[in-house]
Parts: sequence; structure tokens; C-alpha cells
Amino acid sequence: MMQSIDDTVGSITAGKLSALELIEEACLRAQANRELNPIAYVDWDAAREQARARDQAVRRGEHCGELHGIPVSVKDLYLVDGMPTKGGTAAALPDLGEHEGSAVARLRAAGAVLFAKTNMHEIALGATGENAFTGDVCNPLRPQHQAGGSSSGAAVCVATGIGMAGLGSDTGGSIRIPAAFCGITGFKPTYGAIPLDGALALSWTCDHAGPLARSVSDCALLYEVMAQRRVGHGRVARHPRLGVPAAWLRGRLHPQVRELFAGTLAALRAAGAQVEEFDVPLLGSAWTNYSPLVRAEAAWVHRAALGAGGAGFSEAVLAPMRAGEQVSAIDYIAALQARAALAAQLDQVLAGIDALVLPTAPVPAPLRGQTEVAVEGGTMSVREAVLGQTLPFSFCGLPALSLPFAAIDGLPLGLQVVGRTDSDPALLALGTWLEQRVSAGSPGS
Repeated sequence: MMQSIDDTVGSITAGKLSALELIEEACLRAQANRELNPIAYVDWDAAREQARARDQAVRRGEHCGELHGIPVSVKDLYLVDGMPTKGGTAAALPDLGEHEGSAVARLRAAGAVLFAKTNMHEIALGATGENAFTGDVCNPLRPQHQAGGSSSGAAVCVATGIGMAGLGSDTGGSIRIPAAFCGITGFKPTYGAIPLDGALALSWTCDHAGPLARSVSDCALLYEVMAQRRVGHGRVARHPRLGVPAAWLRGRLHPQVRELFAGTLAALRAAGAQVEEFDVPLLGSAWTNYSPLVRAEAAWVHRAALGAGGAGFSEAVLAPMRAGEQVSAIDYIAALQARAALAAQLDQVLAGIDALVLPTAPVPAPLRGQTEVAVEGGTMSVREAVLGQTLPFSFCGLPALSLPFAAIDGLPLGLQVVGRTDSDPALLALGTWLEQRVSAGSPGS
């Protein structure tokens, strides 16, 4: 079992381990997993220089931060000083400023070694990790399968030990989906908890910054650093109350996922949890209203490039943004109103329980290039099946966590845990409780 980030920092500050050793290990693992294509940019000599500086600080007895010497990758839509930002596209990007934003700067100030930019779905508009410009990011367990997106490279780096954590972003599931497909943990905090200055927006009313790591405790530590909020006061009730949106899930899951999820719920009941079924009638409205809102906002973000003809965007991304240009003010406002109604309904349900639980994705990772999947109710598009499972909660800004809970034929499945607005500490505490009671571990553990 690999050490937690906290324990690793302790080993570095005690002189038992060096930051340089961690970078050399990351470099070796990157070379061994090059065919998975997780890295957009890396300068290993610069990374070694950062690591040596961290080790020298330890020898001088200087104060060390919470992430001292920990190698952390950054999704290629965040500015990082000294590194290029491409956003997974060949198109011209809007002005993001001159210097890295708050989330990246806080990681650096806490002592992290920011060593690489990670590949992503083009401009974060997609959930597969397939990219016509940078090449597909491949699943670390089965390379012919999707890694998930859009924080695909960040998830693959963590899963293969190329660094200990990654900074991702999540608009409709872009942290949780790749975390689930790659068998690691991903946390999307409450909307606005981690600042997004210095980052390429997709949909500024749905975008979230958050960590991907090997465990809930690692995600919690990264959240504390980037949000500058403590989580130690989060507590789990003796018999936590968990809700399942059973009516909405009916027909959505692959039969094997249904069976494994039911077994997990039985195990949680045996461990003392109270598990209840809830009807959230408006959950289906999220799918209908998410796309016009996100596409309209994406079209506005990239209005200069679109106005110049859209050169550099793949057709798979250009088409939905052109559709976004056609969204009327009436339809945009209708989507905002629908979101408010769903958020109120979710608030009402969550007021009486600790969290909603459901599979992060209704199926294991599809094959790369696959466009449809089979579920209980028939056939669904990959986009609707996978993204539809996570987007209601980023659409409404609720904190949500994905952690491994089972696998099908070697492909991991994620358990999604959704809390009330601003309940991040309690949700992370519950995530640790759940992590100790579900069967799957992360790759490399």
C-alpha cells in the first residue's frame, strides 16, 4: 500500500525520503506508460530543479507546507508559470492572464512540485478523453477503453503513479468520470469553493476545480490547500443516512453494475448505514437543460475564435459550440430556472440525509470510439449514459465524490457520493467511512 500524501510529506521532512526520489519515480513511470498518453507537457529537468529546492529547504530546517515535495500534475487548462497552456485544442484560446491562478499558486505555496500538464478532452467539452489533436488518453487498466474525461490525463497519471495527485476540473463530471474509469478517487467540491482564476472556462456557472488522488484523505488534504478551508470538523453519524435516487436510476444501469451496486448497499446496511430510496422527479430535467446552458457559455468563452471562423477546433467540438451560438436568451434563462427548481428539490431531499449514493457511471469504461452502450432500459448514447449520471450535481453546484467500489472484468466502477451545498467536510468524512467499507482499492495500492 502506498503512503498517503500526509505520510509521504512526513517522510520527506524527516529526511527518510526526498522530493527528488519522487520525481525520478514519476519520470520512470511516465516512460513506462507513455503509450497511455496522459502528459501534455513536461520538463523533467525543471521538475528535478523544483524537487531539489524542496529537499534543500528541508536540510535548512525551513518550514515545510502541507504538500512539501509532493509531485502534482495539472490539467492543461490551468495556467502554470513556465509551462504552455493549450486546452487540448489547436484553436486560439481566450486571454487567461499572465500568471497562474489561485488554485495552482496555493499548491505551489504548500510545497507541491508542479511537474507536468496533463492531456484532456478538447477544451473540456467531452467525457471520453478522446482527442483528435493530442491523441486519445487510454485507460490504464485496458488501453483499448476510454479513460474518461475531460480530466483524463490527470486520472491516468494518478492511477499509474506518475505523481501522487492531479488538479482537474469538473463541469458535468470531468473529475468523477475519469476517476471512476481509472479506479482512483476524485472530488468535485461545492461550486466556487476552489477559485478558477487563471483557468480556461467551459461553462462559468457549472465549472468546478478539484483534486484527483488515490484516496479520500489525499483529496481532502488537497482540497484544504486549494480552498483554504479546513475539513477536520467533518463528522460521520453512528448510523449515516444514505439516499438512493432509485426511480431515476431505473433502467439506467448496466445489469452487472446494478448487481454490484445492490451488493454494496447491502454491505453498507450491514455496517450500520440507513439506506433509503428517494424519488427526485426533476433529476431528468438536468440532462435537458445542461447542454444548452453549457454550450451557450462555451460559445461565449470562445467567441473570438468562433468569430474568426472556428479554425483549430475539431468538428466534434465546433458543432456543439455553433449550436451554443444559436441558444436564445429565453432558452438560456429557462435552463437557469430549471436548475433552480432542481437545486431546490435536491436541497429538500438532502436536508434529511447525509448523502445521496449512486454509481458514478452506469457502465464500466466503454471502448475508445464506442458511441452507444447497453443498459437495463435498452441502448443509450455513451454521452447520455455516462455524463448524464454525474451532470445533475455539477449543474446544481453540489459537492460530489467518486471512489472505487467494484470492478467488472478488470474495469473499475466508481461510487458517487453527493452532499448538501457547503457540506464538503462532512462529505469527505463520510467518504472515508465508505472507503473503509467498500471492496475496491485503487491501482497500485
